[in-house]
Amino acid sequence: MFLPLSPAMRPVPNSLSIIDVIKAVASQLIVWHHFISYGPMARTVYPHAASLFDWLYNDGRLAVQAFLVLGGFLAARSLAPQPHQLSFDSSGAELARLAWRRYVRLVRPYVVALALAIVLSAFARLLMSDPDTPAAPSLKQVLFHVLLIHDIAGVDALTTGVWYVAIDLQLYCMLLLLLWAAQRLAQVLRMDAQTLGLSFIVGLATLSLLWFNRDDTLESWGVFFFGTYALGVMMQWATAGRSKQPWMIVMLLIFVLALALDWRKPLIAAMLAAAFLGLGLHSRCRTDNGLARFVGWLSRISYSVFLIHYPIVLIVGTIVARLWPESVSMAVIGFLTAWLVTLWVADAIHGRVEVAWAGRRPFGSSV
Repeated sequence: MFLPLSPAMRPVPNSLSIIDVIKAVASQLIVWHHFISYGPMARTVYPHAASLFDWLYNDGRLAVQAFLVLGGFLAARSLAPQPHQLSFDSSGAELARLAWRRYVRLVRPYVVALALAIVLSAFARLLMSDPDTPAAPSLKQVLFHVLLIHDIAGVDALTTGVWYVAIDLQLYCMLLLLLWAAQRLAQVLRMDAQTLGLSFIVGLATLSLLWFNRDDTLESWGVFFFGTYALGVMMQWATAGRSKQPWMIVMLLIFVLALALDWRKPLIAAMLAAAFLGLGLHSRCRTDNGLARFVGWLSRISYSVFLIHYPIVLIVGTIVARLWPESVSMAVIGFLTAWLVTLWVADAIHGRVEVAWAGRRPFGSSV
């Protein structure tokens, strides 16, 4: 078998969780969205599959909304399964510790993928000149990427999709800060921390959906996406306790109002992802054990897949274009090869970086 079994493909029961299904499907849609959007192979095959390419280009990117919803859902499950379960250190030391752990959790595999992207891009530049191949990076550019401020600083990306890593960290820290502030203010004002926390999150989500999300210049900031992230948070709390369901209804009404003001397909995708998640949370799909294992594996390696797929399709596309510049069939084979190599490399990064570190310091992931 081309893809060796690793700890990430350990045997699992012959059932699938909805979270695994969403992560597996969404990650693959994002991969193929980028595959057909950049590089010489995409330009070669496009005239022969224009409808499929147009759909993947225009709508495949909407899969990121599923990850934003899941991000909020899993972050809430990790930090406070219910909004009344707030127990942060009043000094803020725990806040800093949790934010740092999240940063390290995201950056360890990210740095490995970034280094590989820089190396493969250098080889691609040696083989041929292509507008989609990143230029040689400066030290400043690399540093800003490691600090996850490259978009904010206006620095060119060294690979696709890295914007999401920075946004994920911002959103997680925003949720942390809102929950901590609710707890601290509740102690000072002798109010209910649960109600304050819910109010803070819904309030910022409202500003995000009605204002920030309508300004494309704010796409480098977490507030642009906080409405979708908060939808996932509310889904966790609504499904964990009936008393929070009215807040979920309020959130959905805000989404409807946001759509009435400005129709946005990403918000529709976010609502569909949340509905799919909510309907499937308390059920498991019985299926063939092989399929369950494969989908579960795709779910577990989804973050590594997201990080590593672009430099791989870049180098494979450069080789194919150099050896078979006009061959549609070889370009299709190149796409499939890039996809298989992506899964293989992502499996290695997941097992040797993500899992190895998590084994020493357990920490939940929302990616």
